[in-house]
Amino acid sequence: MSMKPANHLDFHDIQGIVINAYGHLNHSRFVFLKITDAQAAKRWLAHIANQISSAERRRGEDEPPGSQTNVAFSLSGMGKLGLPPDTLSAFPREFQMGMAAPERSRRLGDLGDNAPETWQFGGPNTPNIDLLLMLYGRDEAVLEQVAKRAFDLSPASNGVEEVSRQTSIRQDANEPFGFRDGVSQPAIEGASDKVLPGQSILKAGEFLLGHIDEYGDFVPAPTVSRELDPARIMPLDSSQPARSSFGYNGSFLVFRKLAQDVEGFRSFLDRATRNADGTSNPDRAKLLSAKMIGRWPSGAPLTLAPDKDDPELGKSKHRNNNFGFAATDLDGFACPVGSHIRRANPRDALAFPSKPSSSLALSNRHRIIRRGRPYRDVSKSGQVVEQGIFFIAINASLPRQFEFIQQSWLNNPKFNGLHDERDPLSTATTSDGMLTIQAKPVRERIHGLPRFVTVRGGAYLFLPSIRALKFLAQIR
Repeated sequence: MSMKPANHLDFHDIQGIVINAYGHLNHSRFVFLKITDAQAAKRWLAHIANQISSAERRRGEDEPPGSQTNVAFSLSGMGKLGLPPDTLSAFPREFQMGMAAPERSRRLGDLGDNAPETWQFGGPNTPNIDLLLMLYGRDEAVLEQVAKRAFDLSPASNGVEEVSRQTSIRQDANEPFGFRDGVSQPAIEGASDKVLPGQSILKAGEFLLGHIDEYGDFVPAPTVSRELDPARIMPLDSSQPARSSFGYNGSFLVFRKLAQDVEGFRSFLDRATRNADGTSNPDRAKLLSAKMIGRWPSGAPLTLAPDKDDPELGKSKHRNNNFGFAATDLDGFACPVGSHIRRANPRDALAFPSKPSSSLALSNRHRIIRRGRPYRDVSKSGQVVEQGIFFIAINASLPRQFEFIQQSWLNNPKFNGLHDERDPLSTATTSDGMLTIQAKPVRERIHGLPRFVTVRGGAYLFLPSIRALKFLAQIR
């Protein structure tokens, strides 16, 4: 059980990445670490605890910070630092198992080329991950300063060893396939003064442990004995007077490195849309790509711009997410039912066609906050070997949010009345993918979609609150 939540959010206690996208910081580095010396690691954690960015609100006239730092832990990492077994066992089963566990792989569709055995990090054939340090800077020089300040001397002297380093430089708002990214994000109730048109406002418990969720329930937060917290760093769990709430204001973070076959994507679009004489048809290729995604490259949704791209609509935060499917596009004539954005967030057209509000409420119980970043892996000669996205999701329930979306919406061949087709971007097993484009009088079926996205690594991690971080640094 967890403590009853306060009527307001304690922004000073919540890690910043939960609330803020750091959109003005285009350089980022994700450092996966293994703890080699628990006592040294705790001293290091105490050193960086005050550097960890909180969700503290800034005034409109304040200059945005030039850097941000956040940290997340695996179950093994928290165990090495001394979190007791009874607390560790209170974490959800999915988190305890980890993303690479066979049961999780089956649910996520991480099989074949996506299997954890092939991963660059986070898999059974790679070193264990205990924590993830997330660094953000407005430019490369600032990012280096942030890293130097965090590690002080070197990772080894701080009781941690670097397992993997992943770097991102964001050039624009588009992901590698060329589409505007991060358009549709839910808002957390009480966390934002400005809610955009079409943006769902969800209970804090959808993203923070110890708060009320969309079901009206308190989300459980693991606790520790009050004896282990003599300094009373963490809040008291009101339902268990002898326990402190370790998990309160924490969240679960999903990290996945997803390689995108950009050339394969463009080549398929060209082959699938050629004219009868064999020549390329760029306009048809662009339309097909939009049908697969559900938006045009600018971010304009097909539901509002069915015939051609509308860049002004696409870049307008007040218009590009302000739509539903039930009233004008229930049958998918503009935006196909199986398109990527419709699977990832069905909005008001998932079920109950006569009651769109019920469908929207159902969809909102499976939302996540995305904090994705693009990447480019280059060779020693500077050639781009691979590109893709670091998929970062924040949620309070791994099975009900991230895993549900992956299994029941993206991977589901019978999603929303369809038959034998999965997400057109990410879930084809070989070259047998298919997309149905609803139309009158005759629908069109696109066959032979190959795999465009492959998992290269990943992990389930826990984002403790600022107070819980300070507790971990001094736990005995």
